[in-house]
Amino acid sequence: MTDVLLTGIGGQGVLSTSAVLARAAQLDGFFVRGVTLHGLAQRGGSTHTFIRFSKDKVFSPSVLTANADLILAFEPLEALRVLKYASKEKTAIVVNDYPLTPIYSNVLKIPYPKKEEIMSKLKKFSKEVVVFNAFGKTKEEYGNILYGNLMLLGISIGKGFLNLSEKNVEKAILCTIKYDLDKNLKAFREGVSLGKKL
Repeated sequence: MTDVLLTGIGGQGVLSTSAVLARAAQLDGFFVRGVTLHGLAQRGGSTHTFIRFSKDKVFSPSVLTANADLILAFEPLEALRVLKYASKEKTAIVVNDYPLTPIYSNVLKIPYPKKEEIMSKLKKFSKEVVVFNAFGKTKEEYGNILYGNLMLLGISIGKGFLNLSEKNVEKAILCTIKYDLDKNLKAFREGVSLGKKL
């Protein structure tokens, strides 16, 4: 069983990335279940998606506390919010180093945590943390931060955190993403290459 949690802020592409991941797992011959918690997504709130896949049947879509194999976080603070699903023994965390300060932080004058503080806490609850500014890189190279989602997915595969074939992930991208397919595929492939080096 592979348990994955994708997390971010509404509008960052958490749902579309989770759909790519679920389709890729199906194409690889896995049984797949998943559930999305996105009640606040339309208001820029936290969005979490659970994806579970296995060669045996998967009966529950939710990931148990301290049981995620991978946490894929599109925003650093959102990674902290879901740490209850991580464990030092089994969880890898891939974090997009592209902070988005919450509105209430500015309104209530609550400081956004420093990067060092966030990473220190993440490391306490995981076996490995990979931090990469995928949104910044894809904005510079492709003109849009949202290609960073698939770059992060590629990094996860390149690092060996997800046992999925690159070929079927690319097929899933073609089935799921409806805009700029060339750039999305290129970002994913670049992520796989980066993951093998990080």
